[in-house]
Amino acid sequence: MNNSPSISVEPSPESQATATTPRLNQVQRWISWALVVGLLAFVAWAAMAPLGEGVPTQATVAIDTKRKTIQHLQGGIIREVLVREGDQVKEGQVLLRLEDGVVKANLEAVRQRYLGLRAMESRLLAEQVDRDRIEFHPDVLAEAKDPLIQRHVATQEQLWRTRRSALQADLAAIEESIRGQEAMRQSYAGMIESRRSQQRLLQEQLSNIRGLVSEGYAPRNQQLELERQVAELTTSLTDLNGNMIRVGQAVAELRQRAASRRQDYRKESDAQLADVVREVQSDEGRFKALREELARTEIRSPSDGQVVGLVFQTVGGVIGPGQRVLDVVPEQEPLLLEARIQPHLINSVEPGLLTDVRFSSFAHAPQLVVEGKVLSVSADLLSEQTPMGPVSYFLARVQVTPAGMKTLGR
Repeated sequence: MNNSPSISVEPSPESQATATTPRLNQVQRWISWALVVGLLAFVAWAAMAPLGEGVPTQATVAIDTKRKTIQHLQGGIIREVLVREGDQVKEGQVLLRLEDGVVKANLEAVRQRYLGLRAMESRLLAEQVDRDRIEFHPDVLAEAKDPLIQRHVATQEQLWRTRRSALQADLAAIEESIRGQEAMRQSYAGMIESRRSQQRLLQEQLSNIRGLVSEGYAPRNQQLELERQVAELTTSLTDLNGNMIRVGQAVAELRQRAASRRQDYRKESDAQLADVVREVQSDEGRFKALREELARTEIRSPSDGQVVGLVFQTVGGVIGPGQRVLDVVPEQEPLLLEARIQPHLINSVEPGLLTDVRFSSFAHAPQLVVEGKVLSVSADLLSEQTPMGPVSYFLARVQVTPAGMKTLGR
């Protein structure tokens, strides 16, 4: 792979030749021979003297703050390469696609489990606060057209209706018992009021008869009969009051039973909900991570611009985790190159010099040559350690000119 532009720094010499053919005569023959000898000497010197010559060197696209470097987090196997070096791209445009079969399979398995748990969680929350319907989680609603998710929703709704119906049936039976006890209490209350009225009348009669008996105007057995009746009423009132207490206790027990039934219903929901929430939190993280991983199998352009430094061009190639894939130079931004000039050629390179930049890696134009201009040359000699030993060079920064950018299609 060779993505490095080749730069040839060539000064533009101007030459002008003028030839004069003197007319020789017999008298001036010796002058002609002198001119011929001089001309031959000049040609020999010109052939040996070094004129301005091209300075070929390799260059790389310079790292610039406005340049967008695209890397891949996990890496993967290339399925499609949709751009070439130098292509103009738009923001969000797909540049490369990676194999996504394994990611899709993992995502689908986690998605089904996660959304099933979300549907269950929604049902348990509805039971917990005794809603009259289930309010499903937005993630479930977003997948409502999926037949599998529809089955999850239908299952939870059926379970919610079954459990709710059982609860309501139990509570209705308890309420019916409470109403029966309340009816008995009202009956006892009426009987007590009637007995008390009778008791007041008998007490009044008894009070009157006692005076008559003591004066001999009424028989004593009449007084005794009234006293017996008062005693019976007192006993009856005592029994009725006891029944009222027992009815009250029965009603309280029934209400407690209803409360316990509701509490047990919620307790079952709470216990299941605690387990489901833990599983949902775990699966939610995996679900979102896999969705992001699937999205990353399509490598997209971060901005409008031009593709430069395309590292991978082969379907089936492997991108390593964190490896640079390509760069995108934003539109209207200059393309800067860094060239290493050998020390013995530095005298031929200076700022402002026009250059030829050859992008040999362009598949559609392997010999593409555009115009560049030297912006700067390092003042000091730089050195770098290589497997072949230390290498010294001067660093030249070259910018592709507007005419060159136009040639590139930018």
